[in-house]
Amino acid sequence: MPSKGQRVRFLYRGSFPDGRTFDDCKGVPHEIVLGRRQVMKALEETLSAMEPGEERILELSPAEAYGAYDESALQRVPTYRIPNGENLPVGQMIAWKTPRSAEPVPATVVSVENQVATLDFNHPLAGKDLVYWVKLIDVVPAAGDPTA
Repeated sequence: MPSKGQRVRFLYRGSFPDGRTFDDCKGVPHEIVLGRRQVMKALEETLSAMEPGEERILELSPAEAYGAYDESALQRVPTYRIPNGENLPVGQMIAWKTPRSAEPVPATVVSVENQVATLDFNHPLAGKDLVYWVKLIDVVPAAGDPTA
């Protein structure tokens, strides 16, 4: 079984409980280093308990995935404070860099009315139950591992 510091390659498909797919690697393995928090904790723990070639289904509650939907993460911002604020793509995500943020912050544009944009800073999958199918392809031992 893989351990912290090892790279793992895996296939995955994310869907809602009704079967609608929201993400699919389409046969191209995804690679992460265990212990670096590159994926949600439940997925990392599952991958750490698998053997190459093994497949599993994870059924995740919002708390195990992207958290509960937080109404306070909806914010109304004057469009003049957002680059190209009058032409924001309603229903789409933008990367907004605020004076306080070193990196752009993702937000979904909910509406733009009367020179005010309503932005949703929740993750698009927050508050949703999710189902992941994963298949561990292989494990690359950590540097210095005598089994390498």
